[in-house]
Amino acid sequence: MGAAAALLSSFAWALTSVLLTSQAGRMRPLVMSAVRSLTASVVLFGMLAATWGFGQFGEMSAVTGLSMAGSGIMGQALGDTLYINALGFLGVSRTFPITNSAYPFLTFVFAVLLLGEDVTWTLPAGGALIVAGITWIVLEQRRADVSDDIRVDLLRGLLFALAAALAWSLATVWLRGQQGNLDAVAAASLRIPAASVAVWMVIAIAGSMPAPALRPPPLTARGIAIVAAAGVLGTGVGSVLFIYAVEHLGAARTAFLTTSAPVFALPMGVLFLAERVTPRVLLGTAITIAGIWLVLL
Repeated sequence: MGAAAALLSSFAWALTSVLLTSQAGRMRPLVMSAVRSLTASVVLFGMLAATWGFGQFGEMSAVTGLSMAGSGIMGQALGDTLYINALGFLGVSRTFPITNSAYPFLTFVFAVLLLGEDVTWTLPAGGALIVAGITWIVLEQRRADVSDDIRVDLLRGLLFALAAALAWSLATVWLRGQQGNLDAVAAASLRIPAASVAVWMVIAIAGSMPAPALRPPPLTARGIAIVAAAGVLGTGVGSVLFIYAVEHLGAARTAFLTTSAPVFALPMGVLFLAERVTPRVLLGTAITIAGIWLVLL
């Protein structure tokens, strides 16, 4: 059940990425994160009420509560916003392989150092393949794009993608170490609303500053509906599945299993976003996935 939850969470995140990419450039990343987290919070509280789970909070320690809120802010508010920025620069077919190869590798390292999980001899070999796959994908994008502006965007996208992977890995290890007595729904019901509050606070602070020279694109009902659907699917249901998997499989194994997401994301990017996937990108993706599974052995 833990493995099934991880794979379903991976599929949900792949579809969510396609939905978010369709709105890249039409809505600011911070606003997208705010809409997603708010929608997911409503869904999660409904799930918690339906399962009579509010009683768990009475038995929860202060450390567990603060840790769930902190990991949510780090993973959803910070990590997801960085990821949405990366989508706007790289597209889903390249952002996904980069983040979903760096994220499990970093999670495994932090899980070993902070949670005492086992180290295998395959770690350096798998890590080398992961780095090789990421490099191959990025070099292919640089080869295909010749303008200086694209190269700047490529560098920005890579930095955003790797920063998102780092935030996600730290949040996953934090979640695994401090979940306490909370089940998956209760833990998600603390993590996602905390992230939502953080994002909306940043928006409120930014709104009090002088207006930028370039006005943000106007919001549309269709765009808000698409991002809200991404919040329900990926941030809401996907988060519960992910936490359930972490609870039953551990941080490292769950992180590795969720890297199956590129298998779902690449064809979605081609079918729905008209993205071009070259043989080199496919080969780079295969190399990164091979490296991930080698680390898992």
